[in-house]
Amino acid sequence: MAVPVFCNSCYCEPRQPTPRFCLTSCGHVFCEVCVHKGKKDECLICKTACQTLVLSKQTNPDVQALFTGVDVLCKKYSKEITQILEFQEKHRKHLLLHYKQKAEKLEESLKKVTQQIQCMKPPEKPALPFSSMSRNSLS
Repeated sequence: MAVPVFCNSCYCEPRQPTPRFCLTSCGHVFCEVCVHKGKKDECLICKTACQTLVLSKQTNPDVQALFTGVDVLCKKYSKEITQILEFQEKHRKHLLLHYKQKAEKLEESLKKVTQQIQCMKPPEKPALPFSSMSRNSLS
């Protein structure tokens, strides 16, 4: 549901044939009739210096969004956010898979190097049982 557009001065709404409506830089909306009643570049409501923009189908989409219903905006941005989340999740999974494969390769390399080191070590000599006994008997 679109936000109702109305003149902030006379409260008229757009009708066919309708006067054009303008948005001021201070955030007020006026019909063309009321804009011409006031001073040039001064808001009829807050009396601040302002610029006016005629509202039309060609108006900047960011400005048009101000008059779009919240339900429509939620659907639009929900779809965009979902697409962004799916994109980011896909790339996170891809990166995770890369690191898992890298970890597996490193573990395999570690096993090979450990085996090579074990093969290079000289065999340990077993301790002779009588050597420890002979020391004790002499004391």
